[in-house]
Amino acid sequence: MLGTAAYYDKTAAQWADRGYAQDGALPCLGAFLSLLPPGGRVLDLCCGAGYESQRVRRLGFEAAGLDISAASLAIARERNPDIPFYQGDLLEDYTRLGPVDGILVIAGLVHVETPDLPLAFQRMDEVLRPGGYVLATVREGAGRMEDRSIVEIDGQTYDRHFIAHTLEELTEAAGPRFSCLGELPSDMAVWHSYLFQKPC
Repeated sequence: MLGTAAYYDKTAAQWADRGYAQDGALPCLGAFLSLLPPGGRVLDLCCGAGYESQRVRRLGFEAAGLDISAASLAIARERNPDIPFYQGDLLEDYTRLGPVDGILVIAGLVHVETPDLPLAFQRMDEVLRPGGYVLATVREGAGRMEDRSIVEIDGQTYDRHFIAHTLEELTEAAGPRFSCLGELPSDMAVWHSYLFQKPC
C-alpha cells in the first residue's frame, strides 16, 4: 500500500484543477492576511500545486510553499515561477526557508496524527516571527477517518492518513507557543479555520 506522498503525486493534476478553479478559502485568507504587515512573507505549508500561494502573491504578499509531493510542486513551480517552492515534510526542520510573518496550513494537519501535532506547532514556531499568525484549517472530529484515508486509483491502494482534529486538540498541541484567537469565517462547510498567534 502506498502512502500520502505517493497519493498526491498520483492526483496532483486533479488537485491543481480543483484548487485553481475554486476559492472557498478566499474570505478566510483575506481576513488572515489583513493581520500581517503589508507585503509580509507567508509560508504555505502543504501547499500542493500552489493555488493558495498564488492567491497570497496576488493579494500583495510574499509567498513561499512547502510540500511533500514532487508532482504537486512541479505544477506549482510551472504555474508560479515567481514563488519559491520547497519539498519537505511539515514535521521536519524547515528553518532553511527563513523567517515568515504568517503561516497557512490549509488542510495540511489532516495528515498529522494527533500525537504529532505538538511537533507540527514546534516546527511552525521555529520559523514564525514574534507576533506572527498561523491559519490552520482542519476537518472537525477526533481521529482517523477511514473512509477518507484509503483510496484506490487504477488498481493501486493508497493510504493518505486522513485525521480529523478538534479545537481542543489543536490548542493543547500549540501549548504556550501560541494563543488561539478563534475561528475565521469560511465558505468551506465541513472545514474549520482557526487562527493562532505567536506571542510578541
